[in-house]
This record gives sequence, structure tokens and C-alpha cells, in this order.
Amino acid sequence: MSKYINVASVMFDRALLREPKRETILKWSKNVLTSLEGYGLDLIVFSEAMIYAQTLKQAEKLDKPGKLLNIYMAFAKKEKCHVVGAFRCTKNGKIYNSLAYIGPDGSLLNAYHKVNITIGAIEKGETSGSSAVVVDTDIGRLGGIICFDLNFEYLRKEYRALQPDILCFASMYHGGLMQEVWAYDCRSFFISALPFHGCGILDPFGRPLKLADCYTSVPMAKINLDRVIVHLDFNREKFTEIEKKYSGEIIIDIPPNIGAALIYSLSEKRSAMDVVREFELELLDNYFDRSLKANITNRA
Repeated sequence: MSKYINVASVMFDRALLREPKRETILKWSKNVLTSLEGYGLDLIVFSEAMIYAQTLKQAEKLDKPGKLLNIYMAFAKKEKCHVVGAFRCTKNGKIYNSLAYIGPDGSLLNAYHKVNITIGAIEKGETSGSSAVVVDTDIGRLGGIICFDLNFEYLRKEYRALQPDILCFASMYHGGLMQEVWAYDCRSFFISALPFHGCGILDPFGRPLKLADCYTSVPMAKINLDRVIVHLDFNREKFTEIEKKYSGEIIIDIPPNIGAALIYSLSEKRSAMDVVREFELELLDNYFDRSLKANITNRA
């Protein structure tokens, strides 16, 4: 069944980086969140740049939140919204560059610790995280990555296996085409929060739904998480029948250059996966797996 949620990413104000002061950044974040009250948002993602509101010594504990985490938590509780926000986390005497997952009741659900930090960050005393983290929430499965993480294929494979609905990318750099690669490879929506234009929301094909620009500092989009991706091979001839039978209830989105289709359910009666089963469609990953096996057999 259709599952619409309202999502947003917050573009960090680069002017705050010229002379980063903790109280100034905290005040800015409060003002931004106040301006977002009443929009009915279900998820907000903040940039990695938020860690400049803390020194390493000011890193916060998950069981004893400090000023930055409390700002995220207060907004989440007031607006009944999920927040994924960057912060410095201290745990067992170690300091991590982290993402906090905060639920709509203001509680801390989990944290992701940046797995691939830069050599410079290591030299300054930060500790590397160990693995991908996906958090099951009322709005879907949320995964998180931070900045330098985007360069590492093994981490993307970990996330792909975990099948997130949304990847939350908090960063200090854009990542370029790698944003699109992660969205498509993980079959997920992708929300990037950056300190410059171009952050925003991508669909599971890596296409922009809404991006920050000179007019928009908080890109927002309404997305439907009830979706599947299928290859065109052995499926495409069934699309016409599906569209005729479920006109207005099912959308089959076929980009011109990928060879796959994104199927959405707009109905309260059936899900996209129900349609897959009814018409015996083959999911994209299943088709690729079957093709690999066929080629191994053929090669032998």
C-alpha cells in the first residue's frame, strides 16, 4: 500500500564555518528548526558540519545528551518528526563522528559511527566506526553514511544487503555521481545534507526530486516508500496489462537509459510487491542473480 512521507535536508550555512563558534551554530540550528515547525515533516537530515558545534572534549554521550542532541530531540518530540543529525559521540573513552537517529517521541533510537574517517581525523584523535547501521522506524528503514564514507564500495555493499528505504548522507562534500550510485545500488531514496547548494533528495534511480539552490536552503519532498525495481527483461510485456487493470493505482516509471522500471503503488488496497506477485514479475536483484548463475553454467 502507498506509504507517503515528507522528508527534508538542511543545508548548513557556510558562513558559520569561517569562524565556527559552538553557541552560534547551536543558535542557528534552533532557528532553522523553529522555521520548520508546522510543515508536517516526517524526517529531517542535518549536515556533518554540525559537529563544529562541538570540540572533541565536548562530545556527547548517548545516555547523557548534551546541548546539540537535546536540540534535535526537542524538535523531534514537538513536531513528532524523525531527525537524523550529525554530532560528536563519546563512548568507552573514544570519540566518534556520528549520526544520531531520533524518533518522533524525542528518544534516541540508535547511532551510526562514521566507518571511514580521514587520516587527518585519525591523527586528531577520532575513532573509526565498525559497520553499517540500519534503524527500523515507523516511517521505514533508515541507513546513514557520513562524508568520506561515500568513497568505499565495501560499505555500500553492507548497506545494500541491509535494504534501507532511505540513506541519510550527512557530509562536508557533495560526492557527485557517487550519490547517484549509492541510491541506485542500494535501491533506496537518498537524502544528502551538505553545506552548499546541491544537497537534497534523490529517488532510487539517483534522480533529483528536490535540491537546494540559491532560493531553497531546506529542500523538501513527499516520497512514496511503497516501491519495487524490476528489470525490463521478461517483465515489460506485462506492463500494459498492469496499467490497464490498475489505472491510477500503480505507476510504472521507466527511465530512458537504465533498463529497469520503478513501480509505485498509489493504492490502499495493494502494495507494489502484491503486483509483483500477481503478475509474476522478477525483481531487479533476482534477475541479476539468475543471470550470473546462467552465465556461470554457460561458461562452464
